[in-house]
Amino acid sequence: METEGSDLYDALMSAAMESNEKFAETLKAIMKRKGITIRDLSIGSGVPVSTINKMLSEERDIRLSTFREVIRYLVSKTVEGEGDITVGVIAARPSLNAFSKRQLYVKGKKVIVNEYSANNLEDAIISAIRAERERVQGLICASIVAATVEKFVRVPIVTIKIEESNIIESINILIDKILSAEESGLHR
Repeated sequence: METEGSDLYDALMSAAMESNEKFAETLKAIMKRKGITIRDLSIGSGVPVSTINKMLSEERDIRLSTFREVIRYLVSKTVEGEGDITVGVIAARPSLNAFSKRQLYVKGKKVIVNEYSANNLEDAIISAIRAERERVQGLICASIVAATVEKFVRVPIVTIKIEESNIIESINILIDKILSAEESGLHR
């Protein structure tokens, strides 16, 4: 049984280097031991169910980015329960990837942060219910989702505050895309 995320990482890395069969076998064993379903792994990692099924049935070589997402999710599940307080963050996978901390200290308490990937409102609701079943003590999500999610769970919910710097950064990226499209003649 893994005591740390690095043990899990080492086991999966070693198995992946040996063969697709060994990786699938190791991943199945970890999922079974941790009570993680294919759907849980898909939602938590942002990897489509069909891709996970192909990985588990050895029908597909594993892309490095897929491997990273699967490991990131499984390692985050390993550190659960080792803190004073466990909270969940529901967001799109790119937003979750931007946040690197899985545990931190707040007001003298060790806080474990669990990730719950959601690409739409349905995913957010499912993630919130799953988070509550996994005994998180509170959730953080976008305000547009919070009003609906709070109807399904009993834990406290806090919304993410969008700051001007985030909006300005997004505007810059959007302008780059618009100008790129205009230059290539794709924009009307």
